[in-house]
Amino acid sequence: MRTLRTQRLRLVPVTSATAPILWQVLQSPDLRDYQDLPAVNRTQFMRAIAARPARLQPGSGGRYEWLIHFSRGAEALGWVSLRVPETNTSSAEIGYSVVREYRGRGIASEAVAAIVDEGFRCCEFRRIRAYCLPENHASRGVLVHAGFTDEGVLPRGASVGGKPVDVIVHTLERQQWLDGVTRSRQATRS
Repeated sequence: MRTLRTQRLRLVPVTSATAPILWQVLQSPDLRDYQDLPAVNRTQFMRAIAARPARLQPGSGGRYEWLIHFSRGAEALGWVSLRVPETNTSSAEIGYSVVREYRGRGIASEAVAAIVDEGFRCCEFRRIRAYCLPENHASRGVLVHAGFTDEGVLPRGASVGGKPVDVIVHTLERQQWLDGVTRSRQATRS
């Protein structure tokens, strides 16, 4: 994996060296309002990170995560991830969270766009999905901004706080992404 840069952000791969920073971010209690974060201790978490694949490449499955930072900042603003199933490496699921004090600034939108671009460019995914609680309007807005389509509700499609919850399935197909890239290039030339 490589460090990704956007206009304002630097997305740093989560490795054994950066895992303690992600561990600290994950301890923010409000991050658990809309997602089920791993109920593991620090040692188990570090072991899980060390066992993850080191390179995001076509045909490889696994979990890939990046810490979100401002371009010149050291503080972690949140994280973004791609989860690629071992059984279907032509698609991925995106996940993300920004700590409370940095929400509402477009950080998640910028980070999600960067990871979506990386997934489609690097791995040539056919589609990327995201799952979001219906009441998480901010996250739904991030996905709409990134070009995802609302596919409807998946009853009891996830769990939060150990309880099953309904989620909205969002999908971005490769062709939709390519169409958006083309429109963006045309707008830049104008």
